[in-house]
Amino acid sequence: MTIAPSEFRRVLGQFASGVTVVSATHDGVTQAMTVSAFCSVSIEPPMVLFCADKRSRTHVLAAASGAFAVSFLREDQRALSDLFAGKGSDDDRKAALTGAPCSALGCPIIEGALAWLGCRIVQTHDAGDHVIYVGHVLDGAAGTPFAPLLYYRGTYQALEPAWRWRDRHGARDRAVAFHEMVDFFERMQHEDPYAGLLDHLARIAAPTPEARCLDLGCGPGTLTRKLAAGSREALGVDSSAAMVTRASLRARAAGLANVRYEEASLVALPCEAGSFDVVVAANALFHAPVPRELLREAARVLRPGGRLGLLEPSSRMTHEAVSLHLARDEEAGDALAPLGTQALLAWADAVEARPRYDEAQLHDDLEAVGLALVAEEPLLGGLATLTLARR
Repeated sequence: MTIAPSEFRRVLGQFASGVTVVSATHDGVTQAMTVSAFCSVSIEPPMVLFCADKRSRTHVLAAASGAFAVSFLREDQRALSDLFAGKGSDDDRKAALTGAPCSALGCPIIEGALAWLGCRIVQTHDAGDHVIYVGHVLDGAAGTPFAPLLYYRGTYQALEPAWRWRDRHGARDRAVAFHEMVDFFERMQHEDPYAGLLDHLARIAAPTPEARCLDLGCGPGTLTRKLAAGSREALGVDSSAAMVTRASLRARAAGLANVRYEEASLVALPCEAGSFDVVVAANALFHAPVPRELLREAARVLRPGGRLGLLEPSSRMTHEAVSLHLARDEEAGDALAPLGTQALLAWADAVEARPRYDEAQLHDDLEAVGLALVAEEPLLGGLATLTLARR
């Protein structure tokens, strides 16, 4: 007894995979095809494999040349996936490969791909209607981090909006394009639990009607606008031009005349010393290369007696701890909306990808820059900490 072909395809459709384009060149002829049956085989030595339909022309060239290149496609390269899967003309495929960069063995690479590998074929295995090619990797490179093209149940799929923040390799390498995440962070700032944390920070900062407020690392600017509602003026500063543009747009749309935003380094503010009554920062310290430098700059722009409010992940925040917190809330009938859940887990993953900045270090840094600790409050069951200090 054996499984029916239709049922076999249906079962295989439950396995999600990335999408690649495999290319080969021989005697001046180049071919490429879309392949999802690709995987790594060995790290030492570096080896990968792909499976080729025996009817494909790329399979014939790979066998003749003894080499292939594989390009990992981005989410916005669906058209290329379709093209090399046969949904286009030979002329279109030839044009897409003309002038493309090549591997060391001369196989073309899809320009703008997430990554690529150039391989020499070291093993070939007959496997039913396909051939398995095992390649020894000779060269390759990773491109700019981006959403990958995924395939599941016969259709293209996408990762959740939080994927870049939860990319630990990107976080460690500082390669995640923060400015590309404006939509995600804006939604996050309006979704519990993070929206509630920002409300609490704005309340504890307690600006008076005559106060001048500064929001460090303002992102899309929600907290800045909350501060402006109870003060004379609020300035939001962020190092991302895209974040500042979005924040400014929202302030204009709301008709807020006492809010403005500027693009600047958080450790070199375009502000005079002692010019603010309240300074706040949400999630800025754990992102900072040297947190004490950011605190020193905050202390510089605070007037004597001015208040600093901080919202940061606590030393207890880990992916596991957040997962347990979410499970308890769900059991209690207080489950978060999907984005709130994703954002909280993404926050934990980002924290774990960076050197841990704990409460003891924060206390030392506050004292070192001339700020006195006034209050410290655990939030989210101890996963986050709200800190109030005074100059």
